Amino acid sequence: MSEPARGGDVLLDDPRPDVRAEALDAADRGVLRVADRVVDKVTRAAVLGVAGVAPAAATAGTVGRALGRSYPQVVCSRAGDRARVLLEIALVWPYPAARVAREVCEAVTDQLLVLAGVQVDEVRTTVARIVDPSDVAGPPKEQRVR
Repeated sequence: MSEPARGGDVLLDDPRPDVRAEALDAADRGVLRVADRVVDKVTRAAVLGVAGVAPAAATAGTVGRALGRSYPQVVCSRAGDRARVLLEIALVWPYPAARVAREVCEAVTDQLLVLAGVQVDEVRTTVARIVDPSDVAGPPKEQRVR
């Protein structure tokens, strides 16, 4: 039996002749395509991770959520690996709007670059609603029908 071929740090028994033993440069490996839906979801997760942003459940009722009227609302415009993001968020009282909006912009920019490889050119954040803290935290509402 022949000795296995050794290429880089990978030990190959050469079961497939089309497998190259040498390591490929990053530029030669291919292209990463990130779907628009992924960019929207990463953006939404980044927004909801900032202290002071109201969760979606606190911003609309059941019907409102079904109709897409809950916050945060995200609109991303992309050109290749660059994006512009428009956001509408709900703020929990008494968090300062300017600070929360700035932190949201930073979080979105960082998370899109790290998780999706998308460079953000602009983030516009609008505080569209103020939510009472009692709507965000507290005991779960009792269900009437089971």
